[in-house]
Amino acid sequence: MLNVDVLIVGGGIAGLWLLAELRAKGVNALLATDELGKGQTIASQGIIHGGTKYALTGKLTGATLAIGDMPRLWRTALNGEGAVDLSRVNILAESQLLWTSSGIGSRLTGFFASKAMKSRMEAVPHQDYPELFQHAEFHGGLYRLDEPVLDVLSLLTTLREQLAEALVQVDVAQSGLQPVGETFAYRAVLPDGGTLLIEAGQIILTAGAGNDALLAPLHSRPQMQRRPLQMVMMRGDMPMVYAHALGMSDKPRATITSHKDSQGKTIWYIGGQPAEQGVGKPPADVIAATRHELAELLPWVDFSHAEWATWNVDRAEGCQPDGSRPDQPMFARTANVTVAWPTKLAFAPMLATRLLETLPLTRGETALPNRLQLPPIATAIWNQVAWNTY
Repeated sequence: MLNVDVLIVGGGIAGLWLLAELRAKGVNALLATDELGKGQTIASQGIIHGGTKYALTGKLTGATLAIGDMPRLWRTALNGEGAVDLSRVNILAESQLLWTSSGIGSRLTGFFASKAMKSRMEAVPHQDYPELFQHAEFHGGLYRLDEPVLDVLSLLTTLREQLAEALVQVDVAQSGLQPVGETFAYRAVLPDGGTLLIEAGQIILTAGAGNDALLAPLHSRPQMQRRPLQMVMMRGDMPMVYAHALGMSDKPRATITSHKDSQGKTIWYIGGQPAEQGVGKPPADVIAATRHELAELLPWVDFSHAEWATWNVDRAEGCQPDGSRPDQPMFARTANVTVAWPTKLAFAPMLATRLLETLPLTRGETALPNRLQLPPIATAIWNQVAWNTY
């Protein structure tokens, strides 16, 4: 048996950020998972959203206001300041771009220049356009957003190195909560088949979709919702780009981030409307629709020799009455168990802050057993998929 102040179950960015904050405060905290980042974190595009894309209709929404301060908080960590030191994380792009096609930008020009948004975005001078948008056929507008893009694998590697002594690998399918009187403990099945009962003053569940199974022993279960995506990947000879394509709806026509796979090839990882509208459809149909969309957005780019793949993302969030995306992180508590959903990668600092404000914490010294194994980092999704030409 092992006693800790706080046990975190779930190794995505929400759990890791919270663990770093707790350890910095001297709280004896431990995190249990099978792979760090598996699920929503590894499938994320790494964008630290500042809320601009939620205001594409010209209105400031609850999500826009809630997430507006996240880039600043992340930049503090990326500068090595504060409890969470991300100074060794690879920043793929210091800012995200937003591009508009001809005629669309004019209706939002005033909004972009408004007091609410001018600190978050600026027009890019034509002479500073990246290679992709220097073509004569591009007649739209280009804006720079205060939204850095991070290499998620680098983020996970950095936190794994810093928090190694407080991480334990478990078989998540066989492990779970176990009642102990009026509270709960965690029965961890270790990789060697052994078991370890972990008792904790507070147990925090940050396992994304995995929270559902973990909550099974609780009589009063907080409700979770799922909003899936089918993300699209294209591999080929393309320039690196990090950009939202602005359409007429409140979601980008496409959100593109660029990455390198294990062979050094360029990957365009595509979200936005293609990913939202592709849920439940055959991959070939989703890829065909995405190719059509890109051909309209970037008619001067030749995609004929590209390889394609898709990836299903099971986004888990706190339940909303209408099934919509929560504007902020959500959490709920039963006995000594708190279940938490950050909603987005960018919200990890906010979730940690709110949990720390409400958790009844104690501080104690407990030596962790030497036999505990360190969980590995999940594999990048573009190194897991089967690539095809269409």
